[in-house]
Amino acid sequence: MLKVSDINIEKLRGNRLQKELPEFFKLKRFVENDNYWHNNDSVFDHTLRVLEELEKLLKTTNNKINFYLNQKVDNYTRKDLLFLGALFHDIGKSDSFVKSGDFTSCLKHEELGSKKVKPILDRFDLSDREKNIVIKIIKYHGKLSDIARPGSDSLEEEYEKFKSEYSSILVELILLTMADTLGSQLKNNRPEEFNFRINFYKKIIKDF
Repeated sequence: MLKVSDINIEKLRGNRLQKELPEFFKLKRFVENDNYWHNNDSVFDHTLRVLEELEKLLKTTNNKINFYLNQKVDNYTRKDLLFLGALFHDIGKSDSFVKSGDFTSCLKHEELGSKKVKPILDRFDLSDREKNIVIKIIKYHGKLSDIARPGSDSLEEEYEKFKSEYSSILVELILLTMADTLGSQLKNNRPEEFNFRINFYKKIIKDF
């Protein structure tokens, strides 16, 4: 059985877990070009950047969030489960990848990923409750990004609904969405939108 501690960015970058996680390394073959978030960017490389950005974010979180993330669910802490959620957040893109001319899309990759990850998680020494948390993080990791649209007249109202609906993994979704944005190429392609989104995420995470 795999342990979460068996996985780290250095090993992934060095291709040292291909036998254990072949589905993840398959993401190298899927190069996204959606004009704003990704330009000639493999899903594999993007995911490694997201993991790196998440590591940085976790060094700056406040005591309340640290206490929450360090709580054990069964075998693992919520921080460990968030790491797995980030690792596999785009695993469904290999099954939803569509290329049209020079552009690509991965519609409904969150839903597909939440199903694809189930047999992968069975390789880890996770409890059923822990597996379900990781699956939920993957399934809903795009919801907050959908809400945080520049110029939205209903941003606060939509966020309150989101906050209520996903309260059991709210901290995880905010941190992953922020890391996902930081690990994209939106900053270079649409700096104003990037700043709007990041400032919004900083504001709501500060409220905890």
